[in-house]
Amino acid sequence: MRKLFFQSLRFRTIVLVLLGAIPPMLLAIWLASSYAAYIIRQEVRETLNLRAHDLADNVSRWDQMNVLAVRSLSENHNLADINEEKHLPPLSTIYRLYREIYGLATLDAEGYLIARGTGRVKKRGKPSTRDFFKRAMAGEEIIRDPIISRSFKQPIITFAAPIRKLPTLKLGDQGALVAQLQKKLKERKYYNGEINSLYDTNTAEAVRRYQTEYFGLSVTGITDPQTFDSIRYKEAKKPLYTELPSKIVGVAVIATFLKDLGEIVGAVRLGKTGYAFLVDEKGQVLAHPETKFVTGTKLTNFSNYPPVKTLLEGNTGFYFFTDENRVKWLSYGIRLDNSWSVVALQQKAEVLEKEEVFLQLTIMVAVVAVLSVSLLIWLVTTRLLKPITKLTVAAKTLSAGEWHQHVTVKYQDELGTLANTFNQMAKQLRISFAILETKNEEAQKAREEAEEANKAKSMFVANMTHELRTPLNAIIGYSEMLQEDAEDTGQEDFVPDLKKIASAGKHLLALINDVLDFSKVEAGKMGLFLESFDINTMVQDVIAMIEPVVEKNNNRLVVKNPEELGTIHADVTKIRQCLFNLLSNASKFTEQGKVILEIIRDQTTNGEDWITFQVSDTGIGMTQEQIGKLFQAFTQADSSTTRKYGGTGLGLVITKQFCQMMGGNVRVESEFGKGSTFTIRLPAIVKEFNDETEKVG
Repeated sequence: MRKLFFQSLRFRTIVLVLLGAIPPMLLAIWLASSYAAYIIRQEVRETLNLRAHDLADNVSRWDQMNVLAVRSLSENHNLADINEEKHLPPLSTIYRLYREIYGLATLDAEGYLIARGTGRVKKRGKPSTRDFFKRAMAGEEIIRDPIISRSFKQPIITFAAPIRKLPTLKLGDQGALVAQLQKKLKERKYYNGEINSLYDTNTAEAVRRYQTEYFGLSVTGITDPQTFDSIRYKEAKKPLYTELPSKIVGVAVIATFLKDLGEIVGAVRLGKTGYAFLVDEKGQVLAHPETKFVTGTKLTNFSNYPPVKTLLEGNTGFYFFTDENRVKWLSYGIRLDNSWSVVALQQKAEVLEKEEVFLQLTIMVAVVAVLSVSLLIWLVTTRLLKPITKLTVAAKTLSAGEWHQHVTVKYQDELGTLANTFNQMAKQLRISFAILETKNEEAQKAREEAEEANKAKSMFVANMTHELRTPLNAIIGYSEMLQEDAEDTGQEDFVPDLKKIASAGKHLLALINDVLDFSKVEAGKMGLFLESFDINTMVQDVIAMIEPVVEKNNNRLVVKNPEELGTIHADVTKIRQCLFNLLSNASKFTEQGKVILEIIRDQTTNGEDWITFQVSDTGIGMTQEQIGKLFQAFTQADSSTTRKYGGTGLGLVITKQFCQMMGGNVRVESEFGKGSTFTIRLPAIVKEFNDETEKVG
């Protein structure tokens, strides 16, 4: 029993299944390592992002604190008077409040020192020639001037802002500033007069009422800077002096060390190699964990350092670069509102160290697994291939028509059973094919007889329709002649009956023509007469022919077509007949409704022109079951339709056959009770039809 198990194909199948599990296992290992590497990279990106944003927030808060200090000083109206006694109190207050500030002073318009936060000025010294002073006097609101302090040998930032003297408005003043004041007071319902740019009594009274309601303002009727501030700051987001004309009378200056900022930057560590640093708008280093970059006689210029260069060019976010030592780095840069930039970076080798470990492990496991699988498959297939090869050769020979095949397999397992079954099958095939050949000969003979009979039928119908058309034409002709004779001789009582004879003859002739056309197509005798003709002219001919049919059921014909449809190279007679068939059908199944004919010329993707003829009606419509019977010969939608409306049911069949002969097709859309839409689509240049001509569905 044990021996049979090990000899069975089942055992070998189990082995192959186990082998088949190894590739999915390797795939799972590879996916796991890839996902782990992805997580590592994402963690690094998030860490760089987080550290850079945290540092940027800290730097921004530090900068805003100093900007607030220098702005509160420069906007103090006591400083507008260039007087040391008025400057000392606010300077001393700010110096005590902000411990980070080591220098605080005010300068007059010529650059001479007025007052300092540490006390009185004993000696005025020379006028200032510093860049921040010139920029402040030029009207720049906030100036940041980073330098290396010569005394302390470390970076400092000088924050400066212009001191402005705001105007005072009183009775009799006029100008744009008065108009602006009147506008602000009118918005607050204090001033009811016209905005005339004149500080008149109405304006003074409005100012007085405003000063009365707001604590801290002197009720004078004169608009002093404090009153301006009160009116403006009610909704202000910017300093008052950005909107009011004012004279710059001095400069407020605050100098602060970058020590605290350097400690914040130096505290940012990313693994063993990662760190962060801060540069100004010119790329000069303001804070860096390595002291060599923030010491010396001038600031270190990093403007050509790749991550800084890309930030100065306006590109923030992640950046990958290789430095001059061929070390690869990952960095994340942020541009602050004050145009400074924060950069956090880490060496790529350190970041991807774990990823490389996972990759190496995956490669080792994959190599071992592939070698093991290859060895096992080779051992198993060596035993399996021999009998299978015999069966394969015998099967190929059998498929070539050599039925006398026999395979000998000594195994007592499933392969032996398969070989015996193959031998039985080969034997049965020999018998079956012998019978099949006999039956095939009989079927071929019967098919040839059926084709001859069908051809004879088509020839008979074609000949009979020709024979029927001749007497019918005579009947129609004689009935029309008799109508004319009856009208001429005054025997008008016979005219209605004669008209019925002519109408019945024409109807019968139309039915016979349909049968004749259908028979010609089936017999292969229907050909195409291709010529180029104007589409609009052909459409007008069809409209003239179909109008009496449309008006018979009190319908209205609507034609939608561009003025210039151009020409088409096709069989004009067959296109005219197709359109007549569709319009006639639409008119027949519609009463007191609308029949629409729309023609469109367009191009397919390969640049060929196609013409679309679409006939829509508001008639009885069809169900899906009825649509399925439309294009069957001698069949209408149902028996009630045939009884009520008449016809052979060949019109749509012939239309479809003509369209397919010209390389096109016809399709239908319908909703029961709401009407139908038939669409003919033909190429603008019809080629001679053959069995391989491509049709459009």
